[in-house]
Amino acid sequence: MKKKMTAFVLAVTLGGCADVNMNSMNREEMLGTAAGAAVGGILGWQLGGGILLNSTFAALGTAGGGVAGYYTTRALMGTDRAAYERTAQKGLKQSSDGQVVDWQNPETGSSGIFRPIRSFRLADGRYCRQYRTTVSFDKTVHSGNGMACRNADGQWEVVSDDFS
Repeated sequence: MKKKMTAFVLAVTLGGCADVNMNSMNREEMLGTAAGAAVGGILGWQLGGGILLNSTFAALGTAGGGVAGYYTTRALMGTDRAAYERTAQKGLKQSSDGQVVDWQNPETGSSGIFRPIRSFRLADGRYCRQYRTTVSFDKTVHSGNGMACRNADGQWEVVSDDFS
């Protein structure tokens, strides 16, 4: 209990020091920050030895992971995000399972691939597809999975995506 309380107090203290206007962050930035903070905090906790070091490393890992998640999400925005979404729609509409569709943004140098991996129908009859995607930007490469389902109007709606 003492460990959890110490970790909680440190997290709240660090959170209070942040100078971030949550109203100016979009959904993607908030999710990227939260995911990075969670992973960083867990990894940081593993590095410590004893309550003080565990808490210190968890707090540092949370802060560092949050920053990394935020900037990773921000990097895949704007024209890169538009190119990614166009490619995803094309892949979902036109590609067979296993077929790779790629994109490249000459403005930023970012690029990526999109590959549907499994198509299926839900119990309610909707046609859905799972996919795998890899994006390269700012000298880093990130991969993720997702699932999209086709709406009644024929448009594909992302249900889950590691980049959203």
